[in-house]
Amino acid sequence: MEIKKLDFDSIYFDLYQLDSGIYAAISAEKLPSSNAGFFDLGNYLVIFDTIMDPYATEDLIKASKQFTNKEPSFVINSHYHMDHLFGNRKFPIEIPIISSAETLSTYHKNLDDTLKRFRGIATTELKRIQEEIKKETEPNKILEMKNDINTYNEILDPNFKLRPPDFIINDSFIIQGTENKVQINYIGDAHTPGDIVAYFEKVKICFMGDLLFEETDPNWATTTDPAPVPTDAQKLHDVLIAYSEMDIETYVPGHGKLCKKKILQENAKFYAKYFIK
Repeated sequence: MEIKKLDFDSIYFDLYQLDSGIYAAISAEKLPSSNAGFFDLGNYLVIFDTIMDPYATEDLIKASKQFTNKEPSFVINSHYHMDHLFGNRKFPIEIPIISSAETLSTYHKNLDDTLKRFRGIATTELKRIQEEIKKETEPNKILEMKNDINTYNEILDPNFKLRPPDFIINDSFIIQGTENKVQINYIGDAHTPGDIVAYFEKVKICFMGDLLFEETDPNWATTTDPAPVPTDAQKLHDVLIAYSEMDIETYVPGHGKLCKKKILQENAKFYAKYFIK
């Protein structure tokens, strides 16, 4: 099936149908915004990753319902970074969220520092956005800024809470639906502790999370921000090579546009050059 860009109105992402029942939400920005997806397996609707901006996650939920006529069955977090699970809180508690054990453990370990960091920049960001919005004329940009103001105000609320995963996995497994199936492959420590990917063997599609970036940056090797620094660079390199050699045609990266094998090989060379001693 040919990849189709769908007619869906979101200021945050473009929506693509990769194959029957398989959809990718590709962010308009490579960083810091992230990609996500949803899978209609027949009797299950699976959400793969949520998005840092809660309004983008609301659009993701809206798109999943619009194009499948289903309610989400459960959510999968590929890893613990906030740009892939901050939107968890937009799902009602009766919809379970699945991650690796390491993702859940690292989430709880880093939660206090994460909230402290967000709240530390919130007041400054609110002032900056409120000044910029006075000069902005583009309607979608104004809407995005207003949404950002609402989000920072939520974060400053003492009662603000994020939502962690509910169920953990320690190995790969298959979700078998009535119309399709997806392999949830447990990678382990690579980009982060306990990475997982979603693989559709029959149609040659893989959602890689942040194991894959469309573009890499040598500055990651010297940055003080730990996000792009891999937990195990050698393992990440080896996974990228292994998946580039599999019979896969379309890779969905954690950030950036849809990728082919060449990008995995380029990512592997990047980690070998800058992170593997």
